[in-house]
Amino acid sequence: MTQRRVATPVSDTDMIYSADTYVRGVPYDALARLRGSTPVVWIEERPVDHGSAGPGFWAVLRHADACHVLQNPKLFAARGTADKGLGHGRGSAPAADPPARSRLRRRLPRAFGARTIDGLAARIERRACALVDAVAEKGEADFATEIAAELPLLSFADLLGIPETDRWLLSDWSDRVTGRPVTGYPVGYSPEVAADTATCTEMARRAVAARPQGPLDSAAADSAEPGARERNELPDLRLYAGELAEYKRRHPGEDLMTVLVHQAGGKNGPVPVEEFENLFRLFAAAATDTVRGGLSGGMLALLKNPAEVERLRADPGLLDAAVEEMLRWWSPVICVDRTAATDTVVGNVPVRKGERLVVWLASANRDEPVFPDPARFDVGRAPNEHVALGHGPRACLGAHLVRMQMRAMFAAVLGRFDAIEPAGEARRLRSNVHNGITHLPIRWNPRSRPSEACGARTP
Repeated sequence: MTQRRVATPVSDTDMIYSADTYVRGVPYDALARLRGSTPVVWIEERPVDHGSAGPGFWAVLRHADACHVLQNPKLFAARGTADKGLGHGRGSAPAADPPARSRLRRRLPRAFGARTIDGLAARIERRACALVDAVAEKGEADFATEIAAELPLLSFADLLGIPETDRWLLSDWSDRVTGRPVTGYPVGYSPEVAADTATCTEMARRAVAARPQGPLDSAAADSAEPGARERNELPDLRLYAGELAEYKRRHPGEDLMTVLVHQAGGKNGPVPVEEFENLFRLFAAAATDTVRGGLSGGMLALLKNPAEVERLRADPGLLDAAVEEMLRWWSPVICVDRTAATDTVVGNVPVRKGERLVVWLASANRDEPVFPDPARFDVGRAPNEHVALGHGPRACLGAHLVRMQMRAMFAAVLGRFDAIEPAGEARRLRSNVHNGITHLPIRWNPRSRPSEACGARTP
């Protein structure tokens, strides 16, 4: 008689903690059960892969409590996301160092004047249209790798004034910021970006020479201080950021780096090079975490909801609302990390000073009292107070750039692709921090490009 194997039960807390779960999709059912029983739940940090166990943390699951934690930085300090067990991601823009974020937050609005934004919007629209046009007549492509991955890299290279010949460096940094391969952890979006040293600048060649070789040892990564670990992992980013800043001082252009290098720093001194390194890390993470994930997740939402595609075609004025719904429904960043700065209470649960809180954005964005029928993708949903891009003082610094790129891309897609459908299975990133798709094959019937679309605006 053959003995039937009985599967070992898995608790909801184990399910939402394990990065393996997210290869199959965000565990919304488990999050809903936990959210329905308690606003805040304690998670044991079990050993992950070859890593060691952690001290545990509070998972914040409901929308109101997520907003409370995110909008009170004095009570809940930011820290590096996932230093131990949370997925393979080793940091993200929402959890950047608070002083660095505060300085960037003060300076970036001055850098983003109306002329800069208008010019950048026009370039993003042209980039999106060019990417879509390049594959439109083929009728089939991997949306994740051929389209979604390219737009943020091109856009942020434009924004930072990185020469197009050096754009591949940003791709390398983005993968390493959000998912650098360490011993026992899988690679993120791509194994390694090939160094295109034949056509790149001398700055890029010097950066490549400084790039670390081989995987980082997980024990060393876990034992190092976050700042020291980043300096060790990304010496090429530090070198390139400093050299590009110096180049922009001598050769100003129409880009964010030029504006920032000509701003005064503390006591009217120049902006320190460390700020440019932080800026590069911020946008490198955003290129992968938020924009690439948001674009691929948005496309998956359209594939699963063809009736909503027809609503968009019938009423293009819904596109802005559709982008917000894509961000809510998909949640490109699954969770962000905080630390209690003092003894406090979250959702009627006492939290001690020094204890970690992980805010599950993906759970808050499906909280039933705030979002009726939360699993439904509704391009006209209103109101839509999602927290996909953060909330309060630490909301995503580049939120308007995320929205700008998503709107431009889906305007181009809807203008050139008809009858969009899956052409294969979507493959997801193994991470409980970054909600990413590594492959998304699609097919469509090409449409003629409207004469008024793509490039109608000029910078």
